[in-house]
Amino acid sequence: MTLSARQQQIPRPALFWLLSGGALSLLPHYSHLPLIFWLMAGAAVLWRWQMHLGRLPYPGKITKLIAVVAVAGGVYAGFSGQYSLESAVAFFVATCLLKVLEMRTQRDGYIVVFLCFFLAGTGFLFEQEVLWGLYGLVVIWLLTAALVSLHLVSRETGGAWMASRYAFGLLATAIPVMLVFYLLFPRLAPLWSINLQSEQARTGLTDQMAPGDIASLSRSDELAFRATFDSEQKPARDQLYWRALVLDRYDGRTWRFSKQDREVSWFPSGETLPTATTGVLRYEIIQEATSNHWLYTLRYGMALEPGIGVTSTGVLVNRTPVYQRKRYQGLGLSRELVSHRLDFQQRQHNLDLPGRGNPRTRQWLAGLVANSDTPVDLVNKLIDYFRTQGFRYTLKPPALGNNDIDAFLFDTRLGFCAHYAGAFVYAARLAGIPARVVVGYQGGEWNDAENYLTVRQYDAHAWAEIWLDGTGWVRVDPTAVVSPERIQFGLEQALKEEGSFLENKLLSPGQIRQIPWLNRLRMELESVNYLWHRWVLSYDNKRQKSLLSNVLQRADYQQLLIWLVAAIVLVFLVIAVMISWQRPVKIASPVGLAWQRLVDVGEQLGVAFQMGESQTHYLARLGLTLGDDSDDLSALAQTMEQQLYAAGGQQAEAETQLLKALRQSRKRLLRQVWRRRYQRPSVRT
Repeated sequence: MTLSARQQQIPRPALFWLLSGGALSLLPHYSHLPLIFWLMAGAAVLWRWQMHLGRLPYPGKITKLIAVVAVAGGVYAGFSGQYSLESAVAFFVATCLLKVLEMRTQRDGYIVVFLCFFLAGTGFLFEQEVLWGLYGLVVIWLLTAALVSLHLVSRETGGAWMASRYAFGLLATAIPVMLVFYLLFPRLAPLWSINLQSEQARTGLTDQMAPGDIASLSRSDELAFRATFDSEQKPARDQLYWRALVLDRYDGRTWRFSKQDREVSWFPSGETLPTATTGVLRYEIIQEATSNHWLYTLRYGMALEPGIGVTSTGVLVNRTPVYQRKRYQGLGLSRELVSHRLDFQQRQHNLDLPGRGNPRTRQWLAGLVANSDTPVDLVNKLIDYFRTQGFRYTLKPPALGNNDIDAFLFDTRLGFCAHYAGAFVYAARLAGIPARVVVGYQGGEWNDAENYLTVRQYDAHAWAEIWLDGTGWVRVDPTAVVSPERIQFGLEQALKEEGSFLENKLLSPGQIRQIPWLNRLRMELESVNYLWHRWVLSYDNKRQKSLLSNVLQRADYQQLLIWLVAAIVLVFLVIAVMISWQRPVKIASPVGLAWQRLVDVGEQLGVAFQMGESQTHYLARLGLTLGDDSDDLSALAQTMEQQLYAAGGQQAEAETQLLKALRQSRKRLLRQVWRRRYQRPSVRT
């Protein structure tokens, strides 16, 4: 009698593959699942395995109710009752754990496998590096092996090794089909590219700047973005000022982003792209998620794609917050190619300061203004002051009091880029020069192998822009005067003497660079991740059309579908030919393998198995050569007959007994072989 999927128990190989694949599918969620979930997962897997061994009972109704209440409480407590992407995924994880705990039959195993497939997919919402992609393939292989094992419910048709072979073959066969669909099927956004809002804390710039904010960013080596340039040449570092935000409102302590007079020109804006090559820098950025609207651009950038715009302050913005990695084109223009204007209201806004505070700075600026002929002359005097008065660049400046500008300019003279930019803009506004603070990133690490720039959080920077009539907005970076190394070589060189660059990191980039082979390995892995992000994760509808128009000279969907069908047919024809060339694999049962091993030992004793001979007759002939051990072979023959005629419900037990008898008989035969080979008969004299 054949049991249905609702009645068939899960075999041990299937349970092994299922629990292994399910546990590993949880690992990509390490960054957002609270500790309590990992404890629940370990308890669920351990309990289910103990149930399989018969040491623990299956959970009853009361136990299931307690488990449901426990996981619901864990979700609520772990995320403080707030709904977010992380809490939604955690709830799904909790339901998977409950199903693992109660699964008993083959049908339950199927459900858990499909849940784990989806769970593995949700992991790519949080981890998308190439190593996690390879890890995902391993998880899919394990889950496929579990699915195969659930089909191979009979012990005669395979075990763990057989399931792994089948799973590997299925995945290898599916890869060509997957590539065809990936390249040619009309692109739909994958789950990990959808702008799903996440409550996960992100390291990055904010819309305000106090003296210590950017210094804290400089202690992080998290990736901000990668950039490639059409010229494939490394630009000069003093050109790599990546604008993110303009902070133009000061409350006496903090510079903030103001929405006043922020007009956005969305693409397409009607502006004509420049045809000149001089003064134009074209680039492409792959930006990490920030949960904010702003993008990164060089000076005088332009919006080149739908959904992207440029504000009147020259900041590139996205219509929706960037919750997932984003790839976009950029354009940097020189000042000569851009028209400049500053109306009266904007001028007043960029001169606005609190009415009181920092009296020494106000008195000092009054004297500078009286002794300066032009705004440019005054700016040069401010820069000379930073250059000649012993200012020092540091990540560990002392705390400043209420009159922080006074304390910084005349007392401590120790600070980070935020101190220098903020103090300079404050002084320029006191002198009647419209000025603003710009925050973003400066510099980056160039990869010579793939010709791209990597910008990390420790490259965060702040500088100033002033308005000069007849010229427009001009960048002024007092940090470049105090610490030229910061601009020309990066933060690591600027802080070399102080030793505060990523000082809390176990293995900082500076330490890695001093180990050549490890640094090469780091750069190679960076290149692989960059190519993965650029050509795999960013392969969308626009880039698919571009590829097809270049390769097939057509990009319409009708032609696309024709090529898709043709490619699929070709792939299946190749697979069919390969299968037809392969010889059928005969799968021997465990009993058949044990019998063949016994026959092999019998041949070593000089008794070969004859064509058409029955097993009982062979055992009788073999017993004649053994003398006293023939009774064991007679018992084996009797066991084989019992297994042959056993009832359906007793078949498994009879098979187990037969396997045991075959192995014991083979061991006795091996002892006979050893005696005949190595024990010589004694010689009597």
